[in-house]
Amino acid sequence: MTTAPAPPRLAAGDMAGRLTLPFARGADHLPLVIAGQTVQPYSFAAHQGQFGVKPEPLYVLQARKQVPPGTTATFRTTNGPEVVVPLPDGLLPGTSAALPAVPGMLETITSALPGRQEEWWQLTALLGTMAKLFWAIGWERDHLRHQLARTVTQRALDESRGSSLDLHGAGLAVVRGPGESDDAYRRRVSLARRWTLPTPAATPGHTVAGLAAALNAAVGPIGGFDDPLVLDDVNGELLRGLLTLRVVPAQVVPGHSIDAAGRTGVGLTTPGEEGYFDPLFLVALDPAVVDIAHAPGFFVPAGEARPDPKLVQPTVAAAIGHLADLLTERARVTSGFDPGAEDARATGRAVLLTHPTVEPARLAALAHRAGFDLVTHRTDGQVYAECAPGELLTMHSPKCSVPVGQPLTLTVSPALPEGSQLHWYVVHCGPGRGRVTPTAGGTPATFTGQQAGRVVVIAELRHGPHTVTASRELVVYPETLPEDKSIGADGTLNPPPPRPGKPLDPVFLTHHDDPAHVDYGTDPNHHRMRREAAVRLDALIALIKDEPGRLVVHQAYEPTGTGLVGEGRALRLGHTALATGQLAARAHRAGFSRVGAEGGQVSALQEQELPLTVTAPDLSGGVLEVGTSVGLTVAPAQADVGELGVLVWSTGDGAASVQSTGPTEVSVHGERPGRAWVQASYRLGRSPAAHQVEVRLRPELAHHALEPEKRELIMNLLSALHPLGVEVVTRKLTGGSP
Repeated sequence: MTTAPAPPRLAAGDMAGRLTLPFARGADHLPLVIAGQTVQPYSFAAHQGQFGVKPEPLYVLQARKQVPPGTTATFRTTNGPEVVVPLPDGLLPGTSAALPAVPGMLETITSALPGRQEEWWQLTALLGTMAKLFWAIGWERDHLRHQLARTVTQRALDESRGSSLDLHGAGLAVVRGPGESDDAYRRRVSLARRWTLPTPAATPGHTVAGLAAALNAAVGPIGGFDDPLVLDDVNGELLRGLLTLRVVPAQVVPGHSIDAAGRTGVGLTTPGEEGYFDPLFLVALDPAVVDIAHAPGFFVPAGEARPDPKLVQPTVAAAIGHLADLLTERARVTSGFDPGAEDARATGRAVLLTHPTVEPARLAALAHRAGFDLVTHRTDGQVYAECAPGELLTMHSPKCSVPVGQPLTLTVSPALPEGSQLHWYVVHCGPGRGRVTPTAGGTPATFTGQQAGRVVVIAELRHGPHTVTASRELVVYPETLPEDKSIGADGTLNPPPPRPGKPLDPVFLTHHDDPAHVDYGTDPNHHRMRREAAVRLDALIALIKDEPGRLVVHQAYEPTGTGLVGEGRALRLGHTALATGQLAARAHRAGFSRVGAEGGQVSALQEQELPLTVTAPDLSGGVLEVGTSVGLTVAPAQADVGELGVLVWSTGDGAASVQSTGPTEVSVHGERPGRAWVQASYRLGRSPAAHQVEVRLRPELAHHALEPEKRELIMNLLSALHPLGVEVVTRKLTGGSP
């Protein structure tokens, strides 16, 4: 008999378990048992006997594993008709859906899913009002918990979808077609990973079907071999590097808008819904950053609330600050908070902008670049710039990281309204731990890190019946690491080391050289390491360069080593002044995947990342304007790689294109606003690329010269037999040009 998966955790149950006895009645719930298609008999007698109240149950159906789209569950009850429940598409393991009101008791459950129903479902009756409330509150927690697990699986082709699946295809230069579904695209990517030739019908008398057999049968013996031809469709290994960039417009034409994703047109809106708002939470723009004045001819009818152009929500103030960084002269805000406005200015989420020297079309483009979620070039010459709904409170701290045991002061703005209450919470995002100690008035508060890792601090302001929040992510880090202990990048103590991969040719390793801060010794291999290890080593140098003494590299790449040492992903470090534990703590802050203090030295190990470095030296902040081009570089360069690999450039998402301006000169050109990526790939050796098949003589005939007639016969056969969309490579066939 098949055993059903373990019942998934339900956030409502977790929260109910934390309640004290007086609240237990409201949080009571009853797990039901499914066997085949039968819901085994149950009753609420225990609830009634304990609490003296007849419950009004809400039934929750929870998925044990991912449910296919379009699934419907049907329930038969004792005192009513069948209840049909259409389930949300993409229901993940652990997530749930509520049944409508059900008369009587549930007797059966049926669906089109194969196997026994208990393998797919967990059924729970929520008996109290608080249990139902917990389910409504905890649904998002259930969804996010399992969405995180789903995100981790995106590295696997069979599990990836959406933009994650696009990155799998990018590695093989397979671009998704317009409107192509995940399933169809995944099939093409799988084909490109290990492309298999189609198999035409076998020739009568032959037992082996396929193109190779058909070719050999038609060509006949060569050099004494009846099967002289070999077809190779195994793709050459690819080494990749990726550069992500944002393409922005140079101008926005009058009457048009642009949103955060780069879409342009009319009638665009910002995502999210307007929530609770009170002018008490508006902040004043800094007159040193932007000029503030009403537009000429401004007039407020008698009896209406007077607008204040200097007041905005915190997200707008932040975007105005970014815009100021892009301008040489201050912009002017002619309208901010305006209770009578018919747009987002009514809640301070938008402003109207002008500039004394910058044309409105250009000003609108710069406002988009600065981070406004919706920008419109109005026909009256003003620029409307709007931010999506965000937090009304803003949390401030001198820095975003703090050592274990050290305090960090946290404040919020704007000033707290009279009669409000401020509460602080710490959300643990992994091994990180900390606590917040507020002052009597709620702010400022002191955060103290307790254990290394990330945490999110939340300030919750309760003002009358309303609640607003502010959040900030903080990183807790150790100042020293005990001997024989290790720590992961996320703060996990004594984590497993990164998994070994495939060693690269030394030409693809970085030559790290910083003699001003590092002593590498006399072994030249101490300069060699993977790109990702060199990046973290640079970060470590930046953290300790002002300390007395020098960093020492005792070990990096070992040509004859095994595991991470042979790949250049394991460093052994020391320092002439810093203690081993202190250096290990700094290496952890620098981002190494696993750092340990061992035998008076620091072991710094790094997870494998893309081995190539793609840069655009003239690109500022990763932003490229439409209509402009910047040069691209890749390290190592083709001149250094030589015959080891063939360099190929590609891009995706349509916002940018790659252009060749010379034998070794490549640039990226902005085509339309939006996110884009550029990839450089080396295909190692002379193996076939995706959608290629190579035809050559078997190894025993490597020096055989084909007669012209025989070679022409092979070429004609290939022309007739090779599959559409596949390039046949014949450069290794002797006797003529490919």
